[in-house]
Amino acid sequence: MFLVLERPAAGVAKVSVLTRCIAKGIDLCVIILPAVILPYPVGVLLGFMYTLVHDGVHKGQSLGKWLFQLKVMNLKTDEPCTLRESVIRNAPLGVATFFAIIPLWGWVILILLGIPLVALEVYLMLTLANGGRLGDVMADTCVVEAPRAPKAKLR
Repeated sequence: MFLVLERPAAGVAKVSVLTRCIAKGIDLCVIILPAVILPYPVGVLLGFMYTLVHDGVHKGQSLGKWLFQLKVMNLKTDEPCTLRESVIRNAPLGVATFFAIIPLWGWVILILLGIPLVALEVYLMLTLANGGRLGDVMADTCVVEAPRAPKAKLR
């Protein structure tokens, strides 16, 4: 599993860490939005669920990845990320986000776990050959550019 991630995918350039972080920021807005709008604990639980599955819902693209034309791919099969792989790759941050369900002390734990996890994720994206993060190592996935096909012109 770890050896597969050390080599870059064939013919695939490393995706910008800044682009990935901005896309993740958009996804975080989608995670926080239900928690703010919907009553507790429904909104928080929906945000937590989205945290885990967002990369496997639309052919390897969360909302942030779709907007920035990125996609999560399986390194072994070259197929888009599945729901199962999405849960595995997002588990590290999902564990931290889970604590948001618990008022006050859970939020403290979220911050204490979340900050080091995010720092580790960014460090790995900067240092690994294909820009993978901890979740990518766990799920054998990588983020690649996924430009949209041009729309066909009608005659």
